[in-house]
Amino acid sequence: MNSVPHHHGTFSGILCTGIVGGAVVPLIIGGIAELVGLKYAMTFMFLTLGYVLSIGFWANPLVNNSTVKSWSELFKSA
Repeated sequence: MNSVPHHHGTFSGILCTGIVGGAVVPLIIGGIAELVGLKYAMTFMFLTLGYVLSIGFWANPLVNNSTVKSWSELFKSA
């Protein structure tokens, strides 16, 4: 939500669709497992996890949080 300046409702709708996908993807994996076996069906998870990882790389936050300090700042205060 911190990456988009407008249309927060639309973006949250897409996120909720992802939550529903958490209920649908196991059914897809089960169907693939019936055809080729569970070991190979679980590789479908790489597709969905790759999508989540890509969002992490492409996200450009509008507000930078300053809660995490760098290593040099941590050792300065000691």
